[in-house]
Amino acid sequence: MAISNSEFTFLAVGDIMLSRNVAAKMVKAKNPLLPFSQLEELLLNTDFNLGNLESPFSGKDSYPQTGSLVFNAPRWAMQGLREYNFKVLSLANNHTLDQGLKGLIYTKNYLTQNNIQAIGVGQNLTETWQPAVIEAKGVKIGFIAVSYASLNDNGKKTNNNVARIEDLANLKTAITQAKVLADLVVVNMHAGTEYKHKPNSAQIKFAHAAVDYGADLVIGHHPHWVQTVEKYNGSPPHPACKKSSFDNPVTVKDGKKYQALDLGNGCGGKYIFYSLGNFIFDQMWSTKTRQGLAVKFTVKVDSQTSDTKAVLNKAELIPVIIDNYSTPRLANVVESQAILKSIGVVDEVIDLSPDN
Repeated sequence: MAISNSEFTFLAVGDIMLSRNVAAKMVKAKNPLLPFSQLEELLLNTDFNLGNLESPFSGKDSYPQTGSLVFNAPRWAMQGLREYNFKVLSLANNHTLDQGLKGLIYTKNYLTQNNIQAIGVGQNLTETWQPAVIEAKGVKIGFIAVSYASLNDNGKKTNNNVARIEDLANLKTAITQAKVLADLVVVNMHAGTEYKHKPNSAQIKFAHAAVDYGADLVIGHHPHWVQTVEKYNGSPPHPACKKSSFDNPVTVKDGKKYQALDLGNGCGGKYIFYSLGNFIFDQMWSTKTRQGLAVKFTVKVDSQTSDTKAVLNKAELIPVIIDNYSTPRLANVVESQAILKSIGVVDEVIDLSPDN
């Protein structure tokens, strides 16, 4: 039973890659927890965490070297995910099948054995689109994951093992199913043009459809850069509402230009975080690929009546910087400002409550 007037938090992060140079750094440090070590306080002070696992497990402890685009995470790398409170991971991405279908099945089973639910993949479309449900404070949150690609081929080939963004019919069915099973529905989207701050048309179309079908929140990853945040008011929008925060003019604060987010029109729109960028990755070759965004969501719970009411209440934007080809840390003030400015965000806390 949910607790009256309580709240809980969950943390969303971007791409997690535990192969290649990340694995090598863990080996050198003799520490499988190295990638998570600088954010221990953040990761352990939520009810649960979620992200996108970019590197499958095959059951083998070998890992590729620098430059390889075929990932494999050694089995011992699971320890960090398990100990740092990850309860749901999207596997729907362009590296899902780097170790073949056998590796995909192994990865999903290995996550299950470690009390982590995998989403967006399966041995058939029914399993692939099956929502995962996480419970906290008596509230159930349903998670769905999709990808622009089933293989690392820019989305050319499809299969029944990876949920795809163009499959809007199954998206609608999955969200409808999740709304029966859960109090809130979150959709994870692996899509976008790499190394861009703005979403492309496929991302926008999919994310808007997810909200129109009933999703409460859309969280994206894949571009390796942090991307913009949108408040989307649905199609068709309420007559008193703008269709989207993208319709807002650019504003100026402290002499700097920002695209204003529509945070207070009372329309009850839903938020889309188009890309949280990298979280654990080895792309040290540029500043922007070392930047990421973790978002801490607060859910308020009111169960004074027989029906539990749960709403997304707040999103705290937490910029991070990746060091040592492996390890994210909290960004300092200057780094945080640069990350937020790059996506046109002024405030680090967004009020998600329906009345705003």
